[in-house]
Amino acid sequence: MVVSLRKVFSLLSFAILFILLTLLVSGGYRWLLEKVSFTDRYEAPQGQALKVFQGEATVTERLRWFYLYGE
Repeated sequence: MVVSLRKVFSLLSFAILFILLTLLVSGGYRWLLEKVSFTDRYEAPQGQALKVFQGEATVTERLRWFYLYGE
């Protein structure tokens, strides 16, 4: 069996380049999501905003709101 070093080197360089580019793209995607996404969805609102969620609602009230308003 004849093994061509040129083909082995070509295949190895392709695999390394593929892995490096995959890591670069996935890291860039994670970085972009950090920049675009909101910091904390459940923090207290600032300024004139009001937080409308009521934690004291019973299960039946929640179901009623879901069916009536789609919330």
